[in-house]
Amino acid sequence: MIRLLVVSMMIKPIKSAISYIPTASYELPYKGAKKMLLVDKVSDKEFLVGLFKVMYDELSLPKIKKKKQK
Repeated sequence: MIRLLVVSMMIKPIKSAISYIPTASYELPYKGAKKMLLVDKVSDKEFLVGLFKVMYDELSLPKIKKKKQK
């Protein structure tokens, strides 16, 4: 069995996330990318649920792709 240990994650720096974790640092996920908020409390379930709840309404819905006509 393989286990993956996640110690941090990066999220889009939207207003609600910044206000929820004002002390978070900004990091680059890869060269040339926009800076994102580093979340290091990934083992704290209550913290993550709260973070996702405050972010939910501010995040945009996925864009609907138009079907190609043949």
